[in-house]
Amino acid sequence: MTELDRMFSEKPEEWNGLLVYPVLTRDYHLFLTAKDAITAAQQGWPYPWSAMKYLEGLVGMGLLSRLALMLKLTLRLQGEALPIYPKTDGETLKWLRVIQGDRTGDITPRNFGELRELIAWQNGLELPNETENAELVEAQKDLSEKDGVALKMDLESLVYAVALRAGTSPKAILGWTVRRFQQTEKALDRSAGHLMASITLAAGGKFKGGNPYPSWKYDREEQTIAVEPLSALSGRLSGSVEQK
Repeated sequence: MTELDRMFSEKPEEWNGLLVYPVLTRDYHLFLTAKDAITAAQQGWPYPWSAMKYLEGLVGMGLLSRLALMLKLTLRLQGEALPIYPKTDGETLKWLRVIQGDRTGDITPRNFGELRELIAWQNGLELPNETENAELVEAQKDLSEKDGVALKMDLESLVYAVALRAGTSPKAILGWTVRRFQQTEKALDRSAGHLMASITLAAGGKFKGGNPYPSWKYDREEQTIAVEPLSALSGRLSGSVEQK
């Protein structure tokens, strides 16, 4: 399978004797709860959890329940009592043994990084860069969200909005993988943002830090300046038109 084939594949991949599946959009609400077990930045954890292997730190931070939920989704484990059995040596986690039908696999502090990368890849998650300054990253996030309008967000509205603009039905979207759903949502946002930014520039408007949506096909390279949200673009466009 080529890298491009793998990117658009919705089939499971085998890892350490287990089949790892992409999460489906019908489980998106559970996925959002569980994803911290994959995307949490370890450098932001207190010592000693920040100095351990990621899986050990995850357990120490009390995130094992979120990891169990992520494993339920990605391994498609059935039943309320999940077949996940931890093995410890005193206070040290040795492995998590997972029984997946007639398959058995051990998740260890040493091999969890591979599984984490696979889950992130299949579901369009971006793993944090542990070399970045955590306080700076948080400050940039706060700055980019400061001028945004508070929205009443819910999953049903999101699914219907994506379905409307993608020309499909909400029921069909529930069968999509999370990766496909998120990439479609990003493409729709980028297309709308590019259109609004182009109209704003044509009307004589300007953006602090440059055009946040220079292309409808590609995201702008990340920089140390804040990207303006779509709500800010709307306000800036209105102001530009009024000045005309």
